[in-house]
Amino acid sequence: MREGDMGYVLGEVFQQEEAGAHILDVNVGLPGLDEPAVLTQTVEAIQEVTGLPLQLDTSNPAAMEAALRRYNGKPLVNSVNGKEESLETILPLVKKYGGGLVCLTLDDEGIPADAQGRLAIAEKIVRRAEAMGIPRRELLVDGLTMPVSAGGDNAKVTLETLRRAKEELGVKTALGVSNVSFGLPKREQLNQSFFTMALEQGLDGAIINPKSEAMMGAYRAYRALAGLDDQCQAYMEAFQGETASSPAPVSQAHTLGLRQSVCKGLKEGAAAQAKVLAESGQAVLDIINGELVPALDEVGKGFEKGTLFLPQLLMSAEAAKAAFQVLKEYLPSGENSGAPQILLATVKGDIHDIGKNIVKVLLESYRFRVLDLGKDVAPEAIVEAARTKKIPLVGLSALMTTTAPAMAETIRQLRAADLPCKVVVGGAVITQDYADTIGADCYAADAMESVHYAQQILGT
Repeated sequence: MREGDMGYVLGEVFQQEEAGAHILDVNVGLPGLDEPAVLTQTVEAIQEVTGLPLQLDTSNPAAMEAALRRYNGKPLVNSVNGKEESLETILPLVKKYGGGLVCLTLDDEGIPADAQGRLAIAEKIVRRAEAMGIPRRELLVDGLTMPVSAGGDNAKVTLETLRRAKEELGVKTALGVSNVSFGLPKREQLNQSFFTMALEQGLDGAIINPKSEAMMGAYRAYRALAGLDDQCQAYMEAFQGETASSPAPVSQAHTLGLRQSVCKGLKEGAAAQAKVLAESGQAVLDIINGELVPALDEVGKGFEKGTLFLPQLLMSAEAAKAAFQVLKEYLPSGENSGAPQILLATVKGDIHDIGKNIVKVLLESYRFRVLDLGKDVAPEAIVEAARTKKIPLVGLSALMTTTAPAMAETIRQLRAADLPCKVVVGGAVITQDYADTIGADCYAADAMESVHYAQQILGT
């Protein structure tokens, strides 16, 4: 977050969505960081690449309001508590902007030691929320998970609070599950057991690590055993093809080959394997053509068939890029400098660039050099860049119907300038008929079609 490495953040988004997360908790509360600006920037970036709802997690009211103002849809707000200052600050924001609300069962006196005390705080929050017009269906009461290392009854108190909140207040519930094992060895074993116990007591929203096989296994097993998974379909889909021998854990992912690492979207594993192959004496171009390109083609075909989805496609593209960054160090000087260059831009008046950014990631993973002019780019700027850089292929994106004419004007100016470049267009509002009407050379319905066209035109 301090370095502004949004690529790392988005990589986590892809991995956690792929692992089965339903909601992503977003917290950027680091000392010295401009939290209102960074939280808003992070929320906007995440919403450009996933449709999952977000939980805005901050104790800074200014940051919360800034993020709520720019949030597209209905978030969860984490959180309000029984302190008067919190109630007076957070409840009006939720009423104004909407959203679900996590309610922490603590107040100015701290965290009550018993379930009755926590339930009283929950009831106070529910009453104040309803008085402000926030219905209790929007509330998730957090019974507060305390470490059992600090008190033998801590888990039992939390579970009782959970059960009674559902039975007596009729609200949904939430917990940060892994707090229970703080300070103890083999934490995942305790977390897994406590998670199952909490689900049995009516836990609705669990904050867990979705990349933990043990935790997700407990979740899927509970749903199957509780009759919540019709004919155990989700359980079987999650574990189909696995034998009695457990698959390699994530920590051993580096043992996979380069091609497998790219197909599974494992950046670190792909980079490590690329280094191993390069240092073994294999020619770099042989590694690229024999490992990276076939892996990307395999994932691309899965995407086109609908057996793989966008997050998986992007994860694989990022893994291939990580591997190529390693391999570049072993290329003879200048060997890659002549790679074809493609210009990408979102047309004038359009500030949406998710589609363009996805195309960029994929093109770069296929070793094309990309000149990204960004969004809201004037036709004159595109023409000038295409002329001065001698660009052979221009990619134009538009998301809004009101900006589609700017795409037509950009192509008109490119043709008027008598530039030899080809033009590929795409975006939510663009169709094959419209592309033909405005004189585009190619209409790409998705990012992979852009890659295929680039390969066809530029011969790589």
